[in-house]
Amino acid sequence: MNQKPLSLSDPISFVIPGFNCASTILESIESIIDGNWTEGDELIIVNDGSTDNTENVLAEAKKKYPFIKVFNEKENRGCPAARNIGYTHASHEIIFNLYSDDVLVPGSVAKLKEYMISENADIAGFEEYRYFKEEKNGKKKITHRWMCRPGVLSLPDFLAGDINPGPGGNFMFIKQIWKDVGGVWEYGKGMHEAWGFTLKCLMAGAKFVVMPKSFYFHRYGSNSLFVREAEKENEVSLMATKMITPYLDRLEPSDKAYIQSEEGSKNWYSSLDRAPIRLKGEPFGKTGVIVVATDARLKTLVLRKIKIAYPIYRRAKALLSRTKSYVRFIKQFKSFQKSNSRFVMSWKEHRAFLRDADKNFSFDRHYVYHPAWAARVLKETSPQEHVDISSTVHFCSIVSAFIPVKFYDYRKTDIRLSGLSCGEADLLKLPFESNSLQSLSCMHTIEHIGLGRYGDPIDPDGDLKAVAELTRVLAKGGTLLFVVPIGKPKIIFNAHRIYSYDQILTAFKTLTLKEFSLIPEKQSAGGIIKNATKERADQEDYGCGCFWFTKS
Repeated sequence: MNQKPLSLSDPISFVIPGFNCASTILESIESIIDGNWTEGDELIIVNDGSTDNTENVLAEAKKKYPFIKVFNEKENRGCPAARNIGYTHASHEIIFNLYSDDVLVPGSVAKLKEYMISENADIAGFEEYRYFKEEKNGKKKITHRWMCRPGVLSLPDFLAGDINPGPGGNFMFIKQIWKDVGGVWEYGKGMHEAWGFTLKCLMAGAKFVVMPKSFYFHRYGSNSLFVREAEKENEVSLMATKMITPYLDRLEPSDKAYIQSEEGSKNWYSSLDRAPIRLKGEPFGKTGVIVVATDARLKTLVLRKIKIAYPIYRRAKALLSRTKSYVRFIKQFKSFQKSNSRFVMSWKEHRAFLRDADKNFSFDRHYVYHPAWAARVLKETSPQEHVDISSTVHFCSIVSAFIPVKFYDYRKTDIRLSGLSCGEADLLKLPFESNSLQSLSCMHTIEHIGLGRYGDPIDPDGDLKAVAELTRVLAKGGTLLFVVPIGKPKIIFNAHRIYSYDQILTAFKTLTLKEFSLIPEKQSAGGIIKNATKERADQEDYGCGCFWFTKS
C-alpha cells in the first residue's frame, strides 16, 4: 500500500455509523472520549436516516462535546454507505471505525495504534470480541467470546472462517487503503460489509495485524443489523458470493466452481467451518475459536428457533443447533460408502448440505422469473428468429429448442446446441445493420456496461451508449425485451446499476412501451406483476424491471 510513514503523534479519525441507535450510541461515544481520546483526534458520526430519537440524542451529545461532527442523512442508505460518508469526511490518515452499539476498553486504541505502526501494518484489530448483554443493574454480562488468532491475519486464514477481526468491523486502518480499494461495497443495508471491505484490502496486499491480549465489547442482541439481514433466505452466503466473485480466479479451481454453482453460492460461506475455501496453490488457513458461556449454551435451542445470528452459533463449541444433523450426515455417509460399489467415494470430497431438506425451496427471483417472462412473450410473438445480447445462456439454450436463437456476448461462448448459434459482440458497437433485427433481447446486462466487471473499459455512460445501439439495430415493427434492476437509482460499483422506471423510459424515448412487468425483490410480494405501475416500481430497492418495447 502506498502511504507515508506514520508516527505515534498522528491523530485518529473515529467514525461511528449509526441507524436507530438512540439507546446505545451514547455509550459508544463515551467509550471513545473517556479513555481513548487524544488531543487532535476527531469524532465523526453518520446518522443513517434514523427514524427513532437518534438525531435528538446526537444533538444533546454535541452540546456536551462541541467537537463532535454529526452528519444527519435524510435517507437510510445502509451501513456501507454511512461508513463511506464518514471516511470521506475524515481529516486524518488513521481511521478507527466503531459501530453505534459497541464499546471500547479505556486505553485500548492508543495501544492498537502503537502496535499497528510498530508492525508496519495497514489495518489492526483486537484479539477478542467480548459479546455482552446489558443487565438491569447496568453491568455487562459476557455471553461468549470470539478468540481471534493474534499476529498477522493472512488471506488464507481470513478465508478459513469468520473468527477474525475482519467481519466485526471495529478496527483501525489507513485511509489510503479505503481509497485504493474503492471504498466499502455498498451492497444492501449492511450484510458482510466489514467482511467485504477486509477481503478487498487483503486481496490488494494490505497487511492486517491482530493485537495480542486485547479486546472490545461487542453488543449482542436479536435486533442487530446482521441478524435482520440474515433473515433473508440464503443471504449469508449469497451476499458473500457477490463480494468474492471478482477474486474467484485466485481460488482453487474446485472452490471456484463450487461457489459459482447454484448450491454453492447459497451455502459456501455458511459452511466455512466444515469446508473452508483455499487460495490457489496455498494450504488451508486457520480461523479462531469461540468460547461460549455455560448459560449461553443452555439458551442455544431457544435462540435457534428465533434465528439468532448464524455465524455466532455456527462456530460455537457445542454447535448445538446443527450437531444432530451433522451426526446423521456422518452416519449416512458411512452407511452409503459401505454399500456403494459403483463409484469412488472419499470423505475428503464430501459436502454436507444440511439445509437442503428444508420444505421451502429457494431460488434467485430475478434469474428465474425474468427468463420466464421473456419466454412467454416470445411464445406470443412467435418470431422466425430471435437475437439475444448477453442475457442468461440458460434462457437462450431453452428457447432455442422452439425458436432459432443467435446469442452474442462480450466474452467467447462455446455452447453447441441445435437451433442455437453463439458469437462475440460488443454492446457499444453491435455487428448488425440499422433497423435489421425483428426480435431482440438484452436482459440483466446493460446495468454492468462500463463498470469494468467483465473486463470491459470503464465508461460512466457505457449503458446509455448500449441503449442507443439496441435502439439502432431494432427493426421497425420489431420487439425488444429489456430487463434491468429497478428501484431507487444508484450504482453498486463494480457490480451493477439500479435504475428508476423513469430513467429507462427516458433512455428508450424513441421506442414504444408495450408492457412493463415487475419482479418484486421480496418473495412475499408475489411473482411477476404484469402491467405494474411506475409508483409500484419506485417502491423497490432491488426489484427486476421487465420492459417490452416496440419500434414504430
